[in-house]
Amino acid sequence: MKRVLKYLLYILGLVVAIVVAAAGYVLYATETAVNKVYTITPLPLTVPHGDPAAIERGRYLVHKVSLCIECHGEDLGGKAFVDSPIKRVWGSNLTSGKGGVGGSYTDADFVRVMTHAVKRDGKPAIFMPSQDYKFTASDMGALVAYLRALPPVDREVPEPELGLLARALSTFTGFPLLPARIIDHDAVAFVPEADRSDVAKAGDYAISTAGCRGCHGPALTGEGGMPGASNLTPTGIGGWTEAQFRVAVREGRRPDGSLILPTMPRIYKEMPEDELRKIFAYLKTLPPAGTKGKNQT
Repeated sequence: MKRVLKYLLYILGLVVAIVVAAAGYVLYATETAVNKVYTITPLPLTVPHGDPAAIERGRYLVHKVSLCIECHGEDLGGKAFVDSPIKRVWGSNLTSGKGGVGGSYTDADFVRVMTHAVKRDGKPAIFMPSQDYKFTASDMGALVAYLRALPPVDREVPEPELGLLARALSTFTGFPLLPARIIDHDAVAFVPEADRSDVAKAGDYAISTAGCRGCHGPALTGEGGMPGASNLTPTGIGGWTEAQFRVAVREGRRPDGSLILPTMPRIYKEMPEDELRKIFAYLKTLPPAGTKGKNQT
């Protein structure tokens, strides 16, 4: 009996040692990644400061399509957008108010963080999904012009708190805690200007500015994106009407009445009718690909 107890204690001690070693490695790996300094030359860009049309376009993208307000708040003064046991993260205050980055960031700094997920100090931005959002040069200029026109908001944003689980997922999986790690920085470029007179092409661009491929995958088949994301090609939604597509986005319901997973951001219900029409028109041009998701009937 003593021998059995001795072996059990030995095994328990070994397990504890392995867990402690693994936790130590995760902490070391994530701290190294969080503090890595990237040398990035942002894409050259002419910003139309003070141009009312450009500022309005930037406001439209921020509030209605790209939905930056989901993480940075309606006033872009920062807010807690993740508060869970695995991490607590605040979106930055983008204004020039107290606690905001707008007073110190140059236009180039804004371009760098939006396209490379790298902050002014060269360190990676946490959970900044730059890999999922693609813009033309004119729209990027409009975004920066809008950020420059924001009224100052005085709000101090706390430093992120990263739990061990979030750190472990970032270390051992593709969890996008630090998108700068997965971006091919040499390949970053603006999207060619879209032909907005072509509804389907305009829909393709709307999908790029809305970050849909980040969840639904590069080919929108649901593969290579967020687990559980639906197939948006005709394989998945081929029988849907435009009205049913609008209900799916706005109300989170499929044509059969089943609920779409809550990982589909409900804030997209604010997207304008015209953008939804363009997106649906583009999806109808896609060839059937992949398989239906397990949540699709």
